[in-house]
Amino acid sequence: FQHIELTRNIAERFNHKYGEIFTIPENTENQVKFMYGDTQSFALRIRDLMNPEKKMSKSADSDNSKIMLADLPERIRKKIMSATTDSLADINFDFKTQPGISNLLQILAAITDTSLRDLITSWEHRSQYGELKKFVAERLVEHISNFQTKVQNITDEEIYQLLEEGEKYANQVANQKLLEAQKAVGLR
Repeated sequence: FQHIELTRNIAERFNHKYGEIFTIPENTENQVKFMYGDTQSFALRIRDLMNPEKKMSKSADSDNSKIMLADLPERIRKKIMSATTDSLADINFDFKTQPGISNLLQILAAITDTSLRDLITSWEHRSQYGELKKFVAERLVEHISNFQTKVQNITDEEIYQLLEEGEKYANQVANQKLLEAQKAVGLR
């Protein structure tokens, strides 16, 4: 957040003094996809599979805490099936009492075309944690396998071409913005 706040501060000061030159960056909370409705909005944050009190992180100590995009299907299934849940034996979306179950529902919402609200309605008050885990595992395997296939089909030439196009575009936009700023302060 610090670098965004610094950039925001500089852009606001510059714009105040010289006119609307720079776009003011938004806080990341405003850029996150919100998924639950107006009264119960929250940012979708995928949690650690072993400790759902924490966010999922690639730097987590345990490999079982995270899903990696390079994980093989059996590894993904094993991680989801061993994800921490609770002993309440009733599926509810509640991060205070059921953070593990809530995390699985969020993962499912992130990788399917089904809204979190609909997933909660369809799974709520069931007692089959194993069934939910199997369902999440299979959807996740499908999702990541599709991603892995797409990545494998990208050629080095396509990557270099995209990088070159991106570089040209970024330079063009940056040079135009720099020229506007220089004119605004009287350097051109």
